[in-house]
Amino acid sequence: MATMRYHDGQDVRLGDVASFGAHDTCRVVVLIDEQAAVEGYIADEWAYLGGGCVLFAHDAGLVHYPADTLGDDADVSLIERA
Repeated sequence: MATMRYHDGQDVRLGDVASFGAHDTCRVVVLIDEQAAVEGYIADEWAYLGGGCVLFAHDAGLVHYPADTLGDDADVSLIERA
């Protein structure tokens, strides 16, 4: 299992707050590969996606990023560690 990383190379961690697009923010709510989730979410419910993470963006809602794509998306950048 590879560690997910943001575009700038920092590790993605459960509960992180990040920018999402030009005007939205998000929170990392599930790390599927680690079977970990913040309160209110159940990691097993997302296992069918096969890996990666789930973000909750205030405007966009829930968004799944497969393990190999978040680092390619410069629109998701860490703002604050949990």
